[in-house]
Amino acid sequence: MRKLLSGLLTAAVLGAMAWSARDRPAADRDDGPIPAESGGPQPQAEFLATAPGRFGPDPIDGAEESVRNLLADAREGDVDAYLDAFDDDLRARLEREVAELGPEAFARQLREAAIARKSHAVFAPEPDGEGRARVTVEAVYPDRNERQTFRLRFESGRWLVAEVETVRARQPEDRVGSPASFQAPEAPPVMASPEG
Repeated sequence: MRKLLSGLLTAAVLGAMAWSARDRPAADRDDGPIPAESGGPQPQAEFLATAPGRFGPDPIDGAEESVRNLLADAREGDVDAYLDAFDDDLRARLEREVAELGPEAFARQLREAAIARKSHAVFAPEPDGEGRARVTVEAVYPDRNERQTFRLRFESGRWLVAEVETVRARQPEDRVGSPASFQAPEAPPVMASPEG
């Protein structure tokens, strides 16, 4: 009996709420932004432009995409696009390497490194200070796993790689794709004798 009574009471309250919402004028309901012509309260534009998340752009938006584009440019051997992803210091160092090897050999090295990688995972960007972000990429090679952290800086309206930290995680005992093996124990397990 109590369940029936509480159910009826809940239905009555919900019905009353729906009925009162139907009768209220649209300006009193929170149906989204109110046009400026209506004279209603308006959110401050400065707040909308700077607040992260729901009210404005995420401050590290685009950092992950920049790293994904860098990996794609390396896979395609596009040297110019690859170099454009780096800030001035790293770019100068890479340009010296391109000059030493030649653009064709450098492009070949980029493609070979991408082919050697069996798979990779790009993690979500994390803030790393004002106008900075870090994106971690976990790469799996046949003989090792590698974790690279790309530290990016937002400059001239785009994210540029300012630093790359590489950590070689572990080297698996067997290479990727090698047949699985089983090593039998040296002797059968010894049963402990019950003490009496």
